Amino acid sequence: MNVAETAEADDIESMMEDAARRFLDERHPAAGAPARVNDAGWQADWWRELASLGWLAVLLPEAAGGSGLGLRAAWPLAVQAGRHLLAAPLVANMALLPGLPAARQTDGPLAAWLAPVLAGDACHAPAAWQADGSLLVEYALPGRRALAWRRAGGQGLRLELHDLADAPVGVGVDPTIGTARLPAAAPVDAIEIALDERAWAGWQQGYRLLRAAEMLGAASAALDAAVAHAGERQQFGRPIGANQAIKHRLADHWMALDDAMLAGKEALCLLERADAGAAAHACAVAELLALESAPRAAQHAIQVHGALGIAWESGLHLYLKRVLHIAAMLGGGRRQTELLDLLWDSGAQPAAA
Repeated sequence: MNVAETAEADDIESMMEDAARRFLDERHPAAGAPARVNDAGWQADWWRELASLGWLAVLLPEAAGGSGLGLRAAWPLAVQAGRHLLAAPLVANMALLPGLPAARQTDGPLAAWLAPVLAGDACHAPAAWQADGSLLVEYALPGRRALAWRRAGGQGLRLELHDLADAPVGVGVDPTIGTARLPAAAPVDAIEIALDERAWAGWQQGYRLLRAAEMLGAASAALDAAVAHAGERQQFGRPIGANQAIKHRLADHWMALDDAMLAGKEALCLLERADAGAAAHACAVAELLALESAPRAAQHAIQVHGALGIAWESGLHLYLKRVLHIAAMLGGGRRQTELLDLLWDSGAQPAAA
């Protein structure tokens, strides 16, 4: 990107963030998230409203009915989804099907799957394959279909839709996200599309970075609450935030989250430039920083609040649980080890002549 293109991208990102923050402040405050998990009527109305905003089509080019704004515009939407504990799978529906190169075609089976999502008539619940062949479904809701994906050979992608009608829906660590476990079974629909190794890696990296952005958003909201509390809570005649043991740790967490945010944005820029080598390294750095910084910041935010922090009524636990949920779906501690190994190995490679 040249200077003008970078400035334009920054302006778009800033406008998207401001619009998303104002809309979600009014329509989806974090405190109301638990009540919306199993409200099918609210979910349907809310999804149509999200679709009308065009958020689900930011990754699609204009020729395919999208806005063509790209990953940089999707990043602030994911951050705000995390800050407001959004009880709907915005990131998955914004990034998975629309993020595929094949989504640029206006006909075919993928277009048929995507059309009702973009119109607000359907919403896919992301599903992760487990070792026993079952599916762990996030944002599960009766009547909603789960979207699962896997590699099909070395040059293909298999997408599957699974019915959630008879699946028992509960909640896991995060009470604002409905979850379900589907046993191994034939899907209700499936398609296979061509996707080479480079495109597969970029697609996966883009989705994982946007989930990391959602996690960082939740952690940032928790940290903001801790900073505000530290400025208001009085002990021995002064705010507790005046004590170095508190304010220095809050500053450390702010810097760690900011580093992860900046690394994530840089990684998205490299993905959009299709610089595969540099993007793979940058994505690993950004994901690692997010997995390290977000849980620590959310945990310390609760500690700063003292006894209030562990009270159910305070709502702070919801931010921590959202962070822990996303961290687990990204692979948690095992994934951090994998990323460290990847970065170590890439750093050990001799420079090209």
